[in-house]
Amino acid sequence: MRIHSSNPVYRSVNNALVSDRPVTYTNVALKTVFLVFIAMGTGYYFIANPDLISIPLLIGAIIVGFIAVIIGSRSVRLAPYLSILYAACEGLVLGIVSVLYESLYEGIVPTALITTVVVLLIMMTLYSMNIIKVNARFASFMVVALISVIIMSLIGMLLPFGGGALYIIISIVSALLSALYLFLDFENIKTCVNAQADVSYGWILALGMMVSLVWIYIEILRLLAIFGNHRN
Repeated sequence: MRIHSSNPVYRSVNNALVSDRPVTYTNVALKTVFLVFIAMGTGYYFIANPDLISIPLLIGAIIVGFIAVIIGSRSVRLAPYLSILYAACEGLVLGIVSVLYESLYEGIVPTALITTVVVLLIMMTLYSMNIIKVNARFASFMVVALISVIIMSLIGMLLPFGGGALYIIISIVSALLSALYLFLDFENIKTCVNAQADVSYGWILALGMMVSLVWIYIEILRLLAIFGNHRN
């Protein structure tokens, strides 16, 4: 029996077979928490040692992290290593970004972290209530919406002063989109668990969750900064 996923991020999950060592919700949760702690540890290390930070290192971390996601989400064998690599790279990037935001808006980082956790819990609750049907049509809508946001962001960059109101609208839509992508993560986890996919697929599922959480955190930081500017 093969598993079919509606999320384009998990293409390798479509080829998963039933295993006598099936993945579980606990397995995915523990792996996700492990990746989060790696990211936090890496971020803290570089924040505590600012002399190690450089522009080439930052750019390199972004590129390596992107490649790690692309390959890790498609290779069951490499997923454990590339998931850890991605978490470490994102820890560096998010650590620097968080310090910059905190220097401009005091208290924004703790607020963003708490809000990210709250968003995760809310989306888990909504998903468990089956309010939104997560199917192929929903996945297609999310892909189209993501492409639309990217295009609008590029247009906003070309407008004077970043597009003003357009930038705010794009930021809000992007934040909502990042939260909705959690539904796809939950659906794929549920699909793999119910179909008794091999435990090794837990790393791919955890990697997908990590990508979504990083995206949500960044979008929340951006929204809090926007609201902070308007209050001043």
